[in-house]
Amino acid sequence: MDTKLVGLIGVIIILLIVAAIGFYEYSLEAGNYSSLSSSYSSLSSSYSTLNSSLSAQLQKAKQNESMYMKEAENYSDLYMMYKSLYKQNTEGAALDTALEFYDGISIESPSDVLPYLASNFTATIKGVPFSGTYNLESFNNTWLSDFFSNYETVYFYTTALPTITQLSPNTYEVTDVVQFFVAPSNDPIYLQVFNASNTIIVQEINGKMEITSLTWSGNEVPPSTVISGYPSQHILQSNVALSEVLSEINGLGGEFSSPTIAQNFAPNAVLEVTGQLPSVFKPGNYSGISNIESFFSTWDNYFIFVAEYSQNLLPNGTAVPPSVSVELSPSGTMAMVVANVTPFIGFVNQGEPGFPNIYDIHVDLVTYLQYNSTTASWQIEKQIFNATMIPILQDTLYYNLNMPIFKVIGEDTVTVNASQGAILQEGNIVTVIKPGTYAMLPNKSIVSVYNFSLVTFSLQAVMPPAQDFFNLTPTYAFAFAINGQISPEYSLVNASGSPDAAITIVYAPDTWTSWTWFGGTFNGTAYMGGSYKFADHWIYGNGVIVNNQFFKPVLWIFESSCKPVGMPPTPVSITPKEVLGLSPIADYTYEVNGETGGVVTAGNILVVVQPGTTITAPSGNLTTFNFSIVFYAPQNVTAPKSGQVPFLVFAYAINNCVSFHYVASKPFITVIMTPSCGANMWTWGLTKSGTYGYVLHDPILIGHGIVINLTFVRPVPWVLTLPLLM
Repeated sequence: MDTKLVGLIGVIIILLIVAAIGFYEYSLEAGNYSSLSSSYSSLSSSYSTLNSSLSAQLQKAKQNESMYMKEAENYSDLYMMYKSLYKQNTEGAALDTALEFYDGISIESPSDVLPYLASNFTATIKGVPFSGTYNLESFNNTWLSDFFSNYETVYFYTTALPTITQLSPNTYEVTDVVQFFVAPSNDPIYLQVFNASNTIIVQEINGKMEITSLTWSGNEVPPSTVISGYPSQHILQSNVALSEVLSEINGLGGEFSSPTIAQNFAPNAVLEVTGQLPSVFKPGNYSGISNIESFFSTWDNYFIFVAEYSQNLLPNGTAVPPSVSVELSPSGTMAMVVANVTPFIGFVNQGEPGFPNIYDIHVDLVTYLQYNSTTASWQIEKQIFNATMIPILQDTLYYNLNMPIFKVIGEDTVTVNASQGAILQEGNIVTVIKPGTYAMLPNKSIVSVYNFSLVTFSLQAVMPPAQDFFNLTPTYAFAFAINGQISPEYSLVNASGSPDAAITIVYAPDTWTSWTWFGGTFNGTAYMGGSYKFADHWIYGNGVIVNNQFFKPVLWIFESSCKPVGMPPTPVSITPKEVLGLSPIADYTYEVNGETGGVVTAGNILVVVQPGTTITAPSGNLTTFNFSIVFYAPQNVTAPKSGQVPFLVFAYAINNCVSFHYVASKPFITVIMTPSCGANMWTWGLTKSGTYGYVLHDPILIGHGIVINLTFVRPVPWVLTLPLLM
């Protein structure tokens, strides 16, 4: 074989080997390609799935973004509301802190002041009282201590709404003008008024509003500058001093007991008796209260009846009222009352020397009084009783000792509309004509509109009633008049013609009663003649008597006894409960016999429990029970309507229960001495919505400074509201 062939064969072999190797590599690559192609298809499918899911997620994200934008907008609004409410709340808290600070000063208790002062508190007091610069410790130990020890009976009010200014996010400035009414402890007859322009810095410290700074600029002003018509201290104390002397003179005329006549004398007082008197009276100096009472006891026993009046007789013969001079000073308050030529016409008592003589005794009475700050009262230190006896005809030339005469001394007349009722006031007497009360005339016709009068009278030639001739002393009289007529032929009646008595309230002691008198004639200025008919029955309280039986326009003569005629309800002690969302602040509780009735007094409220009253209670009927008047904090209640502000919040309680489940058989007659213009009364209880609030607008009668309700039969809470003064 030649070399060419061998070379060709070698080439062929090499090519075969190369081809075999190439085919093998191709086979491998083809397999890889198929695998990659399959992976690509799988990945492409996954991509489509992911792309679809991503589109859905993007759509949802867009929706969430829209919702987020709305929520962000709502959040912004709520945040602004929160900031506004937070500001209002902190402003209110700052004002509340300032007023609580003032209130704590009025309460006169450091524990009611110091909690509102910060540890870094400072005070700058300019003017009155107790000017100076204080920190927390010195303000407590000096200013508050001096204020609480120097003054008693403290009241305050702001003359206008305080102004609140925000100084920083948690600091406020409160500016106001506040007036404190105070009475000095060592001289409490002085009423002082501190008028202060104040700036108070209040800061939120550890979540609590506290006062860090007080600037007080005070000056003292007379009470008359802040209370229109308020009399001067001299006039006030002159009236008090004169009233004590006139009380003694009235006691001598009324034949009161000797302790009553001498009640205003100091224990070591001196009564200097000089001049002419019946032989049973010994001239001289009566020193000490027991000797003075002995002289007055002789007077009381010797005379069965005394007519008297107090006067000064001028040189020209003109009679003028007694004179009073008062010297006021913190350490030596004195007064002198002069009542010269004061006549006493005394009727000698049976069994006494000289009976049945009538003596006309003129007394020059000069009385010296000293104010006792310990007892907070005027006391008679010395009295000169210089007597002269004169013939009785000099004073009784025109005085009828036989014909009883009642002269008008006061009158209140109103036109009554039966649908409305009326309130009349004359002296110490208040008469209430209930709504639904008509007048029956002598011809038996019934009228709904009529003139009604409450008239008071002085007495002449009126002796005590025969049955109690030695026990009672006539003082003065009052009467009703219908259309100007005082006659039992007229009557107060209801719509059907049955008697419908007025309610008569008299501020008088429990030693008073009255007798009914008629049978005379009335000419408009005097009632002449007549006689006693029968004794009257009154309902008694502490310093007040009430009658609910008078329906005829006749006379009633007040008679004074030396001992109590009626028995007021007996005070008892209870602990009032919190009820219907109301927090009690004071209570007055008495044991009442419903069969006899009684008058319950509490501050400016008096309540008449009428005789024959029974209480229907869950446990049964009650005839004897504890009756309470409970006062609550006015801030416990809201205003019932725009323009009305809660003024007085109170409730009745039967055996310490304030409940709508107790019912009285007769209404409780409720009398409130209060500013009355625009007054309203509301019942407080559980409303239909389940909250505490107003459930009834109560009917009331309104007089001058008096509000009366005649419909209350349940021991529940009421709110007296007054109009908001702008």
